[in-house]
Amino acid sequence: MKIAVLGDRDTALGFRLAGAHEVYSFGDTPLEMERLRNKLKELVERDDIGIILISERFVGRVELPDVTVPIILQIPDKSGSRLGEEAIKEIVRRAIGVELKR
Repeated sequence: MKIAVLGDRDTALGFRLAGAHEVYSFGDTPLEMERLRNKLKELVERDDIGIILISERFVGRVELPDVTVPIILQIPDKSGSRLGEEAIKEIVRRAIGVELKR
């Protein structure tokens, strides 16, 4: 199973350098958001994608599909998390069944 990343230019670059399988970068324009929606739909329909990582800043602008596979996780960008620590812990707990503790 592959990992796909949908993020801004800087986030995408970091994941490319880290060796993520498929990395796509998007800007903040309406046209770019439409590209992101189309790419997300395409990735969800593919059988070889196991995890989709998407920048938090884009989540509010696109509708995330309610699917169990692939797992879709929100990730912070270079400006940090917009969700807060508790929300991130809950996302991890739901995604992988492990509760993070400090």
